[in-house]
Amino acid sequence: MKERKFIAIKWVLLLVCLPFLNSCDWEDLPTYEEAEISAVQFYYRWPSDNEKDPITQEPVVKEVRLNTTSEVNSESATIHVTVTVPKAGGDFTEAVRNQVSTNPLWGQVTVSTAARITPIEGSAALGSPDDWSTERKFSVKAANGNTKIWTIKIVQLNK
Repeated sequence: MKERKFIAIKWVLLLVCLPFLNSCDWEDLPTYEEAEISAVQFYYRWPSDNEKDPITQEPVVKEVRLNTTSEVNSESATIHVTVTVPKAGGDFTEAVRNQVSTNPLWGQVTVSTAARITPIEGSAALGSPDDWSTERKFSVKAANGNTKIWTIKIVQLNK
């Protein structure tokens, strides 16, 4: 008897929820057409001299966020970046600070909603180490298919 009651409750719940399953149509979703990059950030990573992974015994990778100022030109799809290395402190010693250069750096960008970014012309994927001593190019594809080729260049590295 309890089993029949449970089955009946499941059917009633299914019938109540059924109208909600069809309430949103794909055509109602917004189509984003922007293929923009609005911000660029860089990081420097190095192996720790003091810390080792407890399992692999490999050095722990440390990271410092570099200060950036960007000139974004949406019309020409170019971004010129000035990178400033922060002062030494903690694990980021003066010796490590002196090693920071444009090669290698780890880049990160902010793109338009629902857009995808792809490295082109020899650029490494963002989040991977890359040589930023020369300009890097990326294709940004909007949700509606619009594509824009962006050029990012570090124009100055301040220590």
